[in-house]
Amino acid sequence: MADMDTEARSVLVPGEPCYVAFHDEEWGAPLHDDRKLFEILVLSSALAELTWPVILTKRHIFREVFMDFDLVSVSKSNEKKLVAPGSPARSLLSESKLRSVIENSKQILKIIEEFGSFNRYIWGFVNNKPIVSRFRYPRQVPIKTSKAETISKDMIRRGLRCVGPTVVYTFMQVAGLTNDHLVSCFCFDKCVNMASTCSDTNKEEKSAEQGKRIIVEELMRGVDVISV
Repeated sequence: MADMDTEARSVLVPGEPCYVAFHDEEWGAPLHDDRKLFEILVLSSALAELTWPVILTKRHIFREVFMDFDLVSVSKSNEKKLVAPGSPARSLLSESKLRSVIENSKQILKIIEEFGSFNRYIWGFVNNKPIVSRFRYPRQVPIKTSKAETISKDMIRRGLRCVGPTVVYTFMQVAGLTNDHLVSCFCFDKCVNMASTCSDTNKEEKSAEQGKRIIVEELMRGVDVISV
């Protein structure tokens, strides 16, 4: 997705306020919530069949059909009912796409079991810090990168479907794993600052976890001494 700004913002899709709001409020802002990350992955995959304006206009239907993108609920969906002709879901995506959403929810739950969260898994590919591209012109923004290819291969290896490198890079752009706003865009600095705030929060959380771990270790040593 090419950036929408040259000076402040140059809207590429006139008359689509939902698209403008999406750019201003979501696109490139670092996401760390598993449910939201799953939603953006689904919407990014939907681009193979729909455009962003159509997806955003129907976003409320996506959320209704996929139960606000709750991973456990989606994984337990009645697949036959979901893909049945005439169902609300079929008004959104093809049968194969719908089946892939259910399958991906199951595989992401396995990832969460292994890594603790989907957030920890996906952000680990960029060392928990957004890639800042600093593009000056829309033509410089790629549709995929080697990093997206790496993530795509790992996702596919883990059983996820419809997650090719182009889909993954779109996901990275929206979820803020890469800041592809043009440097002239007012959202560029905003996303950089948001990433910095998230980084500081993560450091504080890690420091707190390390502190708890040290306390537990000291307590265990004390118990061992008493036992002796």
